[in-house]
Amino acid sequence: MDESRNSTKLDIEGVRQQSATNDALHVECERKESYKKISDPDVNRNGFDGSSKSDHQQAINESLGMPRENGTGAKDGEEERMLNGGGVDGAIVRSDTEPTEKDRLAQKAVEVKFISPKNGDARIDMELEKQQSFTGMTKEELMKYANDPFWVRLRWLLFVLFWGLWVAMLLGSFYIIYDAPKCAAPVPLSWWQEGPLMEVTSERYGEQLLKAERYGAKGVIYQLPADQTYLVGTPAIQEQLKKLVTDFGSKNIKVIVDITPNYVTKNDSLFLDALDQQDSPAYRAFVWRKSGTTPPNWLSVLEPGKSAWETASNKQFVLSQFGPDRYDLHFGEQAARDKLKGTFRQLLDLGVRGFRLANAKHLLIDRDGVDEEPLNQDEANKALTLEQYGFWTHRETTYREGLGDLFHELSTFVHEQHEGDAFLSVNEYIHRPEVFTVNGTLPIDVPLYGNIEFDLRATAGPNGTMKLRHDIESAYRTISLYQEAGGKAWLQLHHNNTSLNASEWSIFHFLLPGVPVFPVDVLSNVSLESVELLEKFRTTASFQHGLFNVYNDANATAIAYTRLKSGNPGYFVVLNLAQGDHQTMADFSGIDGIGSELTVVLTSQNYAVPNIGVKSKVSVDAVPLSSMSGMIATYVPTK
Repeated sequence: MDESRNSTKLDIEGVRQQSATNDALHVECERKESYKKISDPDVNRNGFDGSSKSDHQQAINESLGMPRENGTGAKDGEEERMLNGGGVDGAIVRSDTEPTEKDRLAQKAVEVKFISPKNGDARIDMELEKQQSFTGMTKEELMKYANDPFWVRLRWLLFVLFWGLWVAMLLGSFYIIYDAPKCAAPVPLSWWQEGPLMEVTSERYGEQLLKAERYGAKGVIYQLPADQTYLVGTPAIQEQLKKLVTDFGSKNIKVIVDITPNYVTKNDSLFLDALDQQDSPAYRAFVWRKSGTTPPNWLSVLEPGKSAWETASNKQFVLSQFGPDRYDLHFGEQAARDKLKGTFRQLLDLGVRGFRLANAKHLLIDRDGVDEEPLNQDEANKALTLEQYGFWTHRETTYREGLGDLFHELSTFVHEQHEGDAFLSVNEYIHRPEVFTVNGTLPIDVPLYGNIEFDLRATAGPNGTMKLRHDIESAYRTISLYQEAGGKAWLQLHHNNTSLNASEWSIFHFLLPGVPVFPVDVLSNVSLESVELLEKFRTTASFQHGLFNVYNDANATAIAYTRLKSGNPGYFVVLNLAQGDHQTMADFSGIDGIGSELTVVLTSQNYAVPNIGVKSKVSVDAVPLSSMSGMIATYVPTK
């Protein structure tokens, strides 16, 4: 028992020696230290007084951790006091200052753990506490390097790099914003593109005015008698046109005039000048053949079987394709173009804001042309004869090269007169639009093109809907290629004796990319509410700037198209051309992005499906349709 106790104290003494030695070395390392006198109680407690040198030396030895026998002057609790920082270091205290961080780092505390083993012997486990973590250099140490040339240059280098990169990123962002492709704003529709346009006559202005206003017409078309085209400067014709412009202008409806520019009458001043002065500009404005020669076999356009040549008073043959005393102008000559421009200017001064030209394909003629050739067997109508106009090719008098340049000059003149408020178009179908192009563009505003009108006259059925879809897609694809940059494939959608009732015709045509053109009385049986709703749909972004796609249903009994602009509800227009009394369920689920449900917003007069009306929901894979009926629905696109 005593041996165990002595061995424990010996271990304590070894640790005391290690701790005291470290403290003594720390004391010696201090540069300047001030000490205060050890108090008497501490001296007496350690068994020596201040006057005894040997006792004082002994106290120092003990403070330095010299080994000694158990019980030599150490009172109860002294060993523990020394282990916890007592003794000399505990007695020597720096005056007026707190211990520095370095002092605290130099000290090491001892942690004593008493472990009771299973055999009953007590064991003490002692370990030094871990040193505190590294805290970096002090301010005084860092300031030593503040003016070091290397660090000064490095700081300036980093400073310049930082601001240089910052300025470069700023300039780069400006460049990206400036050089990034701009999203062009949608081009607003012109008034003649907004439509509809109605054809009026001169007999019933008052009644026609009320109907045009009721159906929201943006313009009315007046067909000037063909022989009056170059007589618009006469008082009687001017008075008539002024009244037309004034009456419809009071309702903010523009006036468009159909004119026939191809010829002048025998009393026209230009023709009289040509008779008097051969080889003059006036003479070259017409197509002549010398007397005594046989003119080519060209036929009259209006008089079947008759020659297109007439003998003038100067004994020469002059071209007269459109009837007696009507002499063709050759618009390859400046005198003929100037005469037509003069007519445009007079009509614009009267308030007219649009022109449609008749017989556009005849405006250029080969003055040295030869005999026409028959159509080939594939193109010819077997019922036609040599005396009929359709038997021949008419390559010398129609679709001549240069029509594009001519229309470009004329349309530019018209546009410049009223800063784009006026327009120039045609009133007949253009079957060869490539002839009218200039540098890949089509200088005709809202042309007439395609077979849509003709297809709707044909017998309905599966083949009818498939052909109609093909011709619609073909027409818009072709015209879109020829439109001027930034323009639209905007067609005149003409009504002329189609197989559809007015209600079905309007529902199907009003949302096609184009302007409906029809006689003023066509919509008499269509409700005002339906027309107003159609006009409202035409003002939306989906119609004016949206995408356009055409579809057939799964059974090819119906045709439909969609109008959609991103961020807006889409329009779904469907027409059933099947005849009979049965109801059809059309499946359009194959349309990409249409969703699964449609909301009905308008139906035609022939639509007679029970329990389906405005605001009804129908499934896209089972759209109920009556025979020869139409419907407009809206949908939320799925992507």
